[in-house]
Amino acid sequence: MNSSTKASASSSVKSRGDVFASKIETKITCEQSPEHNPYHVNKQLIHGYDHLDLLDNCNFADVIYLLLRGNLPSEKDSILFNKLALALINPGPRHPAAQASITAGVGNTDIVNILPIALGVYGGTFDGAGNMENTIRFFRKAAKKPVIEFEEEALNKKIPSITQHYGDANTYANILLDKLKPYANEGKVFSWLTQLQALIYPKNIGATKTSIAAAVMADLGFQPRQGAALMQLLAAPGLLAHGLEFTNKPVTAMLFEPDETYHIEPKNNE
Repeated sequence: MNSSTKASASSSVKSRGDVFASKIETKITCEQSPEHNPYHVNKQLIHGYDHLDLLDNCNFADVIYLLLRGNLPSEKDSILFNKLALALINPGPRHPAAQASITAGVGNTDIVNILPIALGVYGGTFDGAGNMENTIRFFRKAAKKPVIEFEEEALNKKIPSITQHYGDANTYANILLDKLKPYANEGKVFSWLTQLQALIYPKNIGATKTSIAAAVMADLGFQPRQGAALMQLLAAPGLLAHGLEFTNKPVTAMLFEPDETYHIEPKNNE
């Protein structure tokens, strides 16, 4: 049978009979439309709270919490979540995601694509969001047991997001962990992490920003599947800022190995 007469592979496929929704249904948002146009909005509720009231009375992080958790945070949880947002806000120029943002910026990438490029890299497992779901799941279970049971496992790098960076325990993560203690140490998971850190940091292995974020998010009630995207969101301002800084710089502002660092093998006939 030639290609002109061969039946299409999909020609015999029929509808599965699935009945699809007639409209989008969400528990997050309720919108009320004016009579003159059903596609416009004159009132919006977010989990029952009037958006305009939130605009007047809440900060940005509180409404992120509301969108994902379904309720506004308590005063204590609001402070903790805002502190976590500040702790994660700037991964710094050493981070591969910031370097990706810088490369996109200096390379004249369309401005609207700089942040998605950076967040894609930040979704990796190196000091980023890629291990968040596994870390939250592990921490929630581990925090139910004495921390001493996990010392050997941690030292062998068998606990998600407990590791070394560039051959040593992460110095700045240790500083951030200590800085967040007054706001977070009442949380069961965060308390477990600080106890583990006390055991392993002197042995040159320890917490990362990812593990800190996972402990705080677990105590605040965020689900493991929310963790990675939330960590990306909180790091986005710093990643974007680095990329935008380099949009007005020449390509020579990038690091590039000088010629003398390369050894070029001659051809056999040379």
